[in-house]
Amino acid sequence: MEVKVLGTQDYDDQSKNYGDCILINTDDTLFIYDCGSEEHAKEVIKYMDQNHYDKAIFILSHNDSDHFNGLPYLLKEGKISIVYTTLLLKHVDSILERIDDGRKTRDSVKNQILEAYDNIAKLSGSPIKDIYLDSSLNDSSVEIVGPDLDYMLDTVAKRLDGREGNSQDGETAVNATSIQVKVKMRHNKTFLLCGDSAYKPLETLLKNTVYKYIQLPHHGKPKQAEDIFQATDPVSTVYIVSDNTGDSNGGSDKLDISGHIVKNTKKEGTLSFKDTDSFSSHKIASAPPFCLGV
Repeated sequence: MEVKVLGTQDYDDQSKNYGDCILINTDDTLFIYDCGSEEHAKEVIKYMDQNHYDKAIFILSHNDSDHFNGLPYLLKEGKISIVYTTLLLKHVDSILERIDDGRKTRDSVKNQILEAYDNIAKLSGSPIKDIYLDSSLNDSSVEIVGPDLDYMLDTVAKRLDGREGNSQDGETAVNATSIQVKVKMRHNKTFLLCGDSAYKPLETLLKNTVYKYIQLPHHGKPKQAEDIFQATDPVSTVYIVSDNTGDSNGGSDKLDISGHIVKNTKKEGTLSFKDTDSFSSHKIASAPPFCLGV
């Protein structure tokens, strides 16, 4: 098994924000967790060809462009068998009930969802499933573990209502409700992928499972990272930062990593984690890769 966090070391324009793209290769199935640019999508196809995959399963953590923009290219190239994400139109009645101020109708809430989550709306006609109605990935090593449905719908209702702003637990409503994925590797190693999640949806996950690898949310944004550092063991945990934000000041720029093992695509390029007790990075230019046990 391999979890590969794409960097941008081979891309022409290092100032551009290419977003996140994480590959989970179980040896039987390839999962793609986000794909934020066409450049990432092309790297994914190269990886699929090298590893003899005709199709992959896509998990879209949330619909921000730096997690979404490579997906249409992969769909156009016929590389995706199914997309898992949150289809809020299937939960309109529950969202309307939560808003409950008498001003909105079912149709007005539907229109708001289509406008606010327009990237997902553009996937109409694609093979796509809602994680709350069908979260079975048919692979025991990869599991969608959050956020829970109440947190998702409460946050969406707050955003669409508008009277209390567009933030939840220190993040935008879209980021806060990023889908979390648990990957079970061999040798009792477990990987948690967080997208741009707020910390609150992660609390129970961190209490109930010891993770060897944790993707720090929102490109290593300090607030979430500091909360995760406090909730986990810095001696036994490796923290992953996917920061391919170029010149746009990614979240990790102000992150204090003292006393923690942090692997960052911005500094080390593409990161590869295998269940053979090894980690490797592909650094920028011609620097050779290196391995160390983590």
